[in-house]
Amino acid sequence: MRCSDCGKTLLKVDRREEMAELGEDATEGQEADYTASELSGDNGAWNIGIVEYCCSGCGRIEQVQSEYLPNYRDLILGWHEKAKDGDPFSRFVFEYLAFIAHLKNNIFFDEPSDRGAIQALKRDSLRRGHYLARVQADLELSEILNRLIKELMATPLLNSSRDLDFPEIDRWWNCSDPQLNQIDAAPKGVIRSADDWENMVELWYSVRNNLFHGGKDPNIRRDCFLVEHAYETSRAFMELESRDL
Repeated sequence: MRCSDCGKTLLKVDRREEMAELGEDATEGQEADYTASELSGDNGAWNIGIVEYCCSGCGRIEQVQSEYLPNYRDLILGWHEKAKDGDPFSRFVFEYLAFIAHLKNNIFFDEPSDRGAIQALKRDSLRRGHYLARVQADLELSEILNRLIKELMATPLLNSSRDLDFPEIDRWWNCSDPQLNQIDAAPKGVIRSADDWENMVELWYSVRNNLFHGGKDPNIRRDCFLVEHAYETSRAFMELESRDL
């Protein structure tokens, strides 16, 4: 969407539901229904959906209203549940769909791209803390993560989504900033430790890119290993998130 004043791109900054205002000419029945909705917390027929945008150029705030906003909860939870079945590749695909839909529609809806949402998640200290606490408390998850760390330390993960014949190390490893840190010299394509949250998130996105662009083969042991471990570690994250959903 474009700003009606300066024509610059509008960035989504809020997505919420509110109760419409009660008109001065409301009947007694409408007033009673409105009060009941307020007390129950169920907006009912008085509900309105509001999506708020801010202009990247002049800062103008614009709102778009509708009778309701789509609720992606059932879709996300459905994909998360579907990910329990099938081969490792199928499980990861459905888990990733639930994961990215949750990021884009429930948490970082102001990020216009998947990469922006991934980088924002890397900077989310609250979710980082919850996930690392889960790793420490779950022996099986800790073992899965340690196996993944060992495998990547031996052979770092390459990005084949741009060129299947000549994959290369992606530059987004070790980076949680919105923009690339070009001077970072730390090893890339690896998870450095069990508390390396930013590279854990990068792994999920990298495996997704390779898989969706044909860079993962179910007949290759390492590819199966990476996809299965990406599934197990991302599923642990979505299990934490699904409690709030």
